[in-house]
Amino acid sequence: MEFLVAVFTVGSVFGYLAETLWCLGIHHVLESRQGMVFGPFSQVYGIGAVILTLIISKNSSSTGTFLISAVVGGVYEYLCSYIQEKVFGTVSWDYGDGLLSIGGRTHLLFCLFWGLMGILLIRYVNPALSSFLSRVPAASVSAAVLAVFFVLNMQLSYMAVKRQSGRRLDLPAATAVEEWLDLRFNDDVLKKIYPNMRVVGVVERKRKGNRNEKE
Repeated sequence: MEFLVAVFTVGSVFGYLAETLWCLGIHHVLESRQGMVFGPFSQVYGIGAVILTLIISKNSSSTGTFLISAVVGGVYEYLCSYIQEKVFGTVSWDYGDGLLSIGGRTHLLFCLFWGLMGILLIRYVNPALSSFLSRVPAASVSAAVLAVFFVLNMQLSYMAVKRQSGRRLDLPAATAVEEWLDLRFNDDVLKKIYPNMRVVGVVERKRKGNRNEKE
């Protein structure tokens, strides 16, 4: 378990840093690219790294690793976008309708990025992590603490964003927990954490309908 927790941690931090630097280099803007409400972590990349680790043999050729990572990464990114839209009524990335875009949810260029990331992960990062963990005393305890932290962090992130979806529909807080979420993770706070999250689909149509009724 400790190995997969380490892979998730490294993948999450790597994803956060890669997207932050990409945004800074391409758009000249320094903004939050985190996926959880606490810490410099992007669970999309963390889970993606775990998936690639589980399905690709360490003995696979570089070509095979690249192709599998590119295909699996592209499909995974597409599903992440689709699930986010269906669960929260939002999207955090949209590649438009260009030639290399696949439904706006993934992009052939970024499939190549997933392929390269797979080679880096399987060939270099995972062996280094395995060697490092063999020298860490009580690695299983540290992994368990990290796992609990990530589970709670992702659960709280889910609750905060889900509650924001409810606020967009003018649904009042029904529990003390939702009242706390409204105070601790209000729209301004979540805008700073998730600056690229955009409302789409049913939630957006309902929000516009509610606004029209009030007017």
